[in-house]
Amino acid sequence: MSDSPTDSSRQWVTIDEEVPRWGLVSRPLTTRRSREIVVDSDGNDDNPGAEDEPLRTIQEAFNRLPIFVQHDTTIRVRPGSYTDEGPAIHTGPIVQKAQCTLRLVGDVEEPERVDVRSGINSTYQGKQLHYTIRGIAFDGLSQFAGPVDLRDCVFHGNGDAAISGKNGHVFAKRCRIGTESDRYAIWSTLMESYGLVDCDLAAGEVAIKANGPGTHRLAANCTIDAPTAFDADSGSVITYGDALYVGGRRYTPD
Repeated sequence: MSDSPTDSSRQWVTIDEEVPRWGLVSRPLTTRRSREIVVDSDGNDDNPGAEDEPLRTIQEAFNRLPIFVQHDTTIRVRPGSYTDEGPAIHTGPIVQKAQCTLRLVGDVEEPERVDVRSGINSTYQGKQLHYTIRGIAFDGLSQFAGPVDLRDCVFHGNGDAAISGKNGHVFAKRCRIGTESDRYAIWSTLMESYGLVDCDLAAGEVAIKANGPGTHRLAANCTIDAPTAFDADSGSVITYGDALYVGGRRYTPD
């Protein structure tokens, strides 16, 4: 932790943490005002992240977010191909005040115009509908902890799974999750929960693989393209429309 209290116009408490590939990053402790950070594939990570001086990577935008988000904050990602993010974008730990929002926004009409050639690893504490990712195509999502609200996104997968996590709570609407090249569309490994509405799931083996206790709800308008729909441990419960599937069995699509 570093202090520089002489400059009252800036946050003077920072948290130093290691970010893979980027090394040591000093993050402010808390926000002071609402903010929008703009990212463009032709930008520069030395820029301030303004409309006319955007950043180049989403990772750098998260590097500049404080630990405690207490004001509305938006990371706006312009259409383009983002190839400099490394294997995964790391959000770092984020704690959010209940009354504000944190949004990562691309192109909700054509999410694949915002083509991010990496996954995103997310750790967040706050309300589900207050942390949203909209209109972006990723290689995958690992929701390690906390909730996230996904709208109009594409998750291509990394060969194992398109979405996974440890203790996350994921709500997704109008998302495409996985391809036939992935073993699983969703791989739940610990105490996780998923709520899916109007989503398309595809996998080469199993649409939802649940290795731990959790509750996974799919609306009837979700589609499944996989040899096996659900493969869940005994502690898991899956609902698909009006049907209830208990863990400990494998279920094939109707």
